[in-house]
Amino acid sequence: MDVSLVHEVSAMPAAPEVQPRPAIAHYPRTRVLLHDDDVHEMNEVVRYLLEAVPHLGRNRCVAVMLEAHRAGRAVVVEAPFEHAEGYAERLQLRGLTATLEPAT
Repeated sequence: MDVSLVHEVSAMPAAPEVQPRPAIAHYPRTRVLLHDDDVHEMNEVVRYLLEAVPHLGRNRCVAVMLEAHRAGRAVVVEAPFEHAEGYAERLQLRGLTATLEPAT
């Protein structure tokens, strides 16, 4: 065995100590509310919901639209604040009235 190699390996600095990752901050859960209006046709609202929050699926979008129509407002989705804010903004850009409220 070559002693010079053993000496070189032992002279290498130790690997740095791995620091634990800080806990990921959790964003507060937030509801996106859709408010009824007399401007948009029902099928438009369903289409806009599908475009803004595609993971909901058509049946859920129809249910949200009907609830908003009947009750004046409906919960579209509950998500971390950052996501909810984005969904509400997408709905607003399509002319719908969407607001945010803290989830309880």
